[in-house]
Amino acid sequence: MRIKRVIAITVASLLVVTGAGALAVGDYVYTSGTEVACAVNDDDLNNFPEQFFTAPSGEGPYPGPGWEKWVGYDLSSWWLQDYPYDSVRIPVADQVELAGWWIDAKNPDSNKTVMVTHGIGTSKQDFNTLLPTAMLVKNGFNVLLVDQRDAGESTCVDGRHSAGQEESSDFAVVAQWLIDNKGLSAKSIGMFGVSGGAIATSLVPAKSNNVSAFAMEGTIFDFNAAATQEVEFQGFPGFLWQFALISARIFHGTDLSETSVKDSIDLAGTRPMLILHGQIDQRLPYQSSVDFYDYAVSVGADIELEGFANADHTEGMLTETDRYAKALAEFFDRSLAN
Repeated sequence: MRIKRVIAITVASLLVVTGAGALAVGDYVYTSGTEVACAVNDDDLNNFPEQFFTAPSGEGPYPGPGWEKWVGYDLSSWWLQDYPYDSVRIPVADQVELAGWWIDAKNPDSNKTVMVTHGIGTSKQDFNTLLPTAMLVKNGFNVLLVDQRDAGESTCVDGRHSAGQEESSDFAVVAQWLIDNKGLSAKSIGMFGVSGGAIATSLVPAKSNNVSAFAMEGTIFDFNAAATQEVEFQGFPGFLWQFALISARIFHGTDLSETSVKDSIDLAGTRPMLILHGQIDQRLPYQSSVDFYDYAVSVGADIELEGFANADHTEGMLTETDRYAKALAEFFDRSLAN
């Protein structure tokens, strides 16, 4: 009996040590993989609605030499030099404010307004957020361009993103702010997100009834697959994301899978959705948007998918700029009310 007891204690101790080690590794993966700068990136400091530029060499939205052709690419025809804008700060939680730019399209015939937000690790000053903003404004839509928490000029809470969970909750508050401060109705408010901002956008239907249309530049459907790929992109073995998920809950009180994309699609009801996605995206595989689209169709959702051949991550807005602008403007024009 004594031998059995020793063996049991030894096994239990090994399990505790192994479990603690796994959680420690998971916490490292979580803290490393979700870290963001709480600032505007250096290469975006000179980007504003009235003048913005593509990312410099080695700083593009996708890896590899393919970005070099876009370095110094002329975007001046999209600069919003005739559209003044106001800086705003929007309280979304206790001691948390989001920084934004309110850009009035000066369209006397329409109140249609789109909240626009950026990808993970960037800000509202990134070119691939400013370019679609310009597409919308020049087509008569007001835009509220917003830094997410822990990004750009918004409040730095913990220097981490939450895979769209906290961010989507924040945008539910932003939509209410538009109603309270700009006199808008929910039927005139839409949202567009780029990359990580698209993931947040995809979760907003589950958080708010005050947003009536959702457009996404690339997105995910299967969180397990996306998280595995993201962990591998950060340089870790993919299976470690499970330990990261547990560690985030235990040590940081963050549930990265609290609201699922599937549930959010269900809760979108008849509210229209649009996905724009490069078909050779290295960062968010195009198949993830196909899976999103297929599920949405299966439950009767109002959804469109615009694929861009030979376009990498967020590159469709550069390879086929006019088509991209047309798809975005026509979607929100038909989906939002004045």
